[in-house]
Amino acid sequence: MAVQVAPENVVGRDKLIERIWSRLNKNSLRFTAERRIGKTTVMLKMAAEPMPGYEVLFLELEGIDSPDRFTELLLNRIKPLLSKKDTAKLWWEGFWSAAGGTEIGGTIKLPDRSPMGWQTTLQKMFEGLCEHQSGTKILLLMDEIPYMLQKIASASSEQKTLALTLLDTLRSIRQLHSNLRMVFAGSVGLHHVISDLKQAGLASEPVNDMPAIEIHALRESDALILAARLVEEEQIQIAGDKDSILQRLVVLTDAVPFYLENVCTRLGEMEHPISVEDVEKTVRHQLTTALDPWEMEHFRDRLSIYFSGSVVAADGKEIPKAKIATKLLDALSSVSSPRSIEEIWQAVKAQYALTDRQCVVDLLRSLALDHYLISDADKKYSFRFPLIKNWWKLAQGLAG
Repeated sequence: MAVQVAPENVVGRDKLIERIWSRLNKNSLRFTAERRIGKTTVMLKMAAEPMPGYEVLFLELEGIDSPDRFTELLLNRIKPLLSKKDTAKLWWEGFWSAAGGTEIGGTIKLPDRSPMGWQTTLQKMFEGLCEHQSGTKILLLMDEIPYMLQKIASASSEQKTLALTLLDTLRSIRQLHSNLRMVFAGSVGLHHVISDLKQAGLASEPVNDMPAIEIHALRESDALILAARLVEEEQIQIAGDKDSILQRLVVLTDAVPFYLENVCTRLGEMEHPISVEDVEKTVRHQLTTALDPWEMEHFRDRLSIYFSGSVVAADGKEIPKAKIATKLLDALSSVSSPRSIEEIWQAVKAQYALTDRQCVVDLLRSLALDHYLISDADKKYSFRFPLIKNWWKLAQGLAG
């Protein structure tokens, strides 16, 4: 998880968070967004400034590799909520005795072979929590849940079944308790992870009760406010028109706080007043340096993970889907305006002897779900983020 801004210093997220709280009155939710956009920042601000009537717990799950460890984490976070009332304390003592766990130095540990098992432990824990928090809603903000599921599922097909069972268990728990809400978020597409888990042969729809809400980059007006504040904080000297420099900062970073903050940090290290050209050179350096400080190679590396399998071409050769997805992105990075499905299909056919047009249609949809691309009202596709398009062209050697 990247270094986070203090909740009180977060810019431009108040209306979004207000809308999220409104949606949570009815449903649990999934946050979708590209990495670095600020999902975690939004969650931490919600945890620090909860809506009245809510108890909010933020859970960082990237390091969790089993349902037992997940259950332990929840037990440790939830126990303080059950220490506020005597009746809840009594319930906890009975529950914990039945679970057979231990507590050392204030940290709860489940035994290797719990009498209840992780599934029953989770179910009974939430049963007691929601009963003793009646009149209060419990909100669990679960960050990097896809990474946790991938770690659980990595060992074998049996482990894939276990990961899917955990998701199904969480679904049944939140549907059972009207004062419980969950938010799932992560840097890896949850739809890819669930699709992979289903290959184990189980029929499951573990998040169909959780509407998606997209976390966007900042609005331009908010990004300009943040840029001005960062310039002041970094004591950046300005050469020329300040408004022009702030505008260029926002445009070149796609109004994404992470990139904006990073560029301003580097500009603050310069010993001369900065110009628009300095901003442009700094962004280009971040996109081209072999050190890859923004971890942009992630956008290439994950294609082989997200797009497994292959397509049989007219000559009988198998072409990996990841290779076709790469060519789709190459084609779209080299044009200045959105392209129709037919135009993209023709461009790909010029590279490969493909006959399956539907494969390209499906890949375009998946690339849009993964935030590489966006389609307009005419179903014409383009890169969602100009910054990523710029990096892709440079990294693929397509820039003029």
